[in-house]
Amino acid sequence: MNIKCSLRELINGLNTVSIASANKTTMPILEGVLIEAYNNKVKLTTNNLELGCEYEFECKIETEGKTVVDIRMLNEIVRKIEDNEVELVLEDNLFILKSVNGIFKLATMNANEYPKLPVFNVENSIELEQATFKDMLKKSIFCVSNDENRPIYNGALVKVEGNILTIVAVDGFRLALRKHLNKTNINDFKAIIPGKVLSELLKILSDIDGDKIKIGVNKNQALFEIGQSVIISRIIEGEFLNYNGIIPENYETKIKLKTKNLLDSFERVALFAKENKEKDKKSPVKMKIEIDGVVLSCVSDTGDAKESITAVVEGKNLEIGFNPRYVIEALRVIEDEEISIEFTSSISPVLIKPTVGNGYIYVVLPIKLKQE
Repeated sequence: MNIKCSLRELINGLNTVSIASANKTTMPILEGVLIEAYNNKVKLTTNNLELGCEYEFECKIETEGKTVVDIRMLNEIVRKIEDNEVELVLEDNLFILKSVNGIFKLATMNANEYPKLPVFNVENSIELEQATFKDMLKKSIFCVSNDENRPIYNGALVKVEGNILTIVAVDGFRLALRKHLNKTNINDFKAIIPGKVLSELLKILSDIDGDKIKIGVNKNQALFEIGQSVIISRIIEGEFLNYNGIIPENYETKIKLKTKNLLDSFERVALFAKENKEKDKKSPVKMKIEIDGVVLSCVSDTGDAKESITAVVEGKNLEIGFNPRYVIEALRVIEDEEISIEFTSSISPVLIKPTVGNGYIYVVLPIKLKQE
C-alpha cells in the first residue's frame, strides 16, 4: 500500500470511526482500525462487535493494499501534524506515515483477520436532517437505563408510525418522548437501539442545515448513513414498555412557569440534597404548590434551603417530592421559554411538557414524602 491523502480527511475519518473502536477487549485486533486503499479511495473500518463504522474518502493511490493499526496511536499522531497532505505506506509489515518533517512507524495486524461488517439489507428507512435527529437524541437518551439487569431499557425505542418518527427512553423512574413529523411517506417500523450507540452517534451528527442522515432497519440490525460514513448497530431484542399506559391523561393540579426559573431554583436547592451515607439515598427536593406560586425546599444533614418561584397555578394545592437529578436533567435540555407541569397526586407520575405544541414530553415519578 502506498497512498497520499488529505490530513484533514484522515483526521475526520478517524474521529468518526473511533466511535466503534473497542476498549479492553480480549481481541486486540478490535482496538485497531482497518485501512483499505482501492479505486482511488481509502476506507476506514472499526468494529467492536456491537457497533461497526465505515468512513470513505478519496485519495491518490500508487499501490493498493490493506492493513490494521492501533487506532488510538494513529489518532494521536495525526492530531499533532499540521501538514495538508500525508503519505501512508505499508512496508515489511510496518505502517509508515510520512509528513513533511517526520516519519512515524506503527506495528500492523493481519487485515484478513479483522471481522467484516455484516451485509445490510435495508427493509425500511427514513431520511431527515442530522440536526433534527441530533436534537431528538439530546432531549431523550439521558433517560436510557444503565441497569444491566433490565437490558430492554438499555436502549431507546426508535419508531416510525404514520410518518411520525418517535424516540422513547425510559429507566423505570422517568420517561422522555420526542416526536418529529416527516414530510414524505415512509413505511412504519420500530427498533430498540442501544443507548451507548445513540450516545456515540450524538458525537458525530452535524448541526448544519441540509446535512442528512438515513436510518434503516432490518430484523436485528440498524443502519445509519451520515455523510461519508456508515454505522451498523445491533438491535436489542424484546418488547419495549407500553409507554402510552404510563403517560398521565388528566390532572388535578397544573402549573405554568419559566423553564429557566425552575431549573435555576432546582439546582440551587438541590445543593442540599447530598447523599445520606447511612441511608444510602438522597434527600428529596420538596415542591409545595399553592394558589400564589411554588416553593421548593430541601432538608438534609448538610442544612436546609427554601426558595419561591412565580407560577400560574390551576387546581388543588399539592405537596410532592422529587429526586432532583431527574427533574434537572429534563429541564436542562428544554429550550422552550415556558413549560407546564401536570400533577394527579403526590405519588402519581408527573407530566412535563411545553406550553405550546406536543413535540416532546417528560414523565417523572415522584418520591413518597414522609409524613411530618
